[in-house]
Amino acid sequence: MDPREKTACFTGHRPEKLFPSDTETAAQVLEIRRSLHARILQAVDDGYTTFLCGMAQGVDLWAGDMVLSLQESVRQLKLVAVLPYPASVRGWPPEWQRSYLRVLKFCTEAVLICPDYRPDCYYQRNRYMVDHASRLIGVWREGCPGGTQYTIQYAEKKGLELDLILLP
Repeated sequence: MDPREKTACFTGHRPEKLFPSDTETAAQVLEIRRSLHARILQAVDDGYTTFLCGMAQGVDLWAGDMVLSLQESVRQLKLVAVLPYPASVRGWPPEWQRSYLRVLKFCTEAVLICPDYRPDCYYQRNRYMVDHASRLIGVWREGCPGGTQYTIQYAEKKGLELDLILLP
């Protein structure tokens, strides 16, 4: 069996694109997280056992935390951290750095895409995840340009099943 058949990856905006007008509310965050959790549970119910996490602020790290929580009851789940380059967290707010380090510490495996920063290292990371999965779980503000849109378009081109939470 091709390992991609049971592998899903995540994409989604960083907090500033999830809430572009700086009007983030606890209720909005909770609703997005609930929807994301439901999609991860559905993937597990559908037989997915490996999840690739790009380790970015926002959706990626939320999803990574959720998979780690599920590992307590579903032992065969694997979380693979796909790192664009080693110092990608430099300059992040402390709470996101802590989340990153926690997910990285408990993930099953880590894949390093580039040994140093390169202008395309995030796109290389996104392509790696899509190329190694059969389902993309994501949160997208439709029409919002950037890495999330690129990843969704690349996944469509590669024939992945898309499970997207669309934001207005």
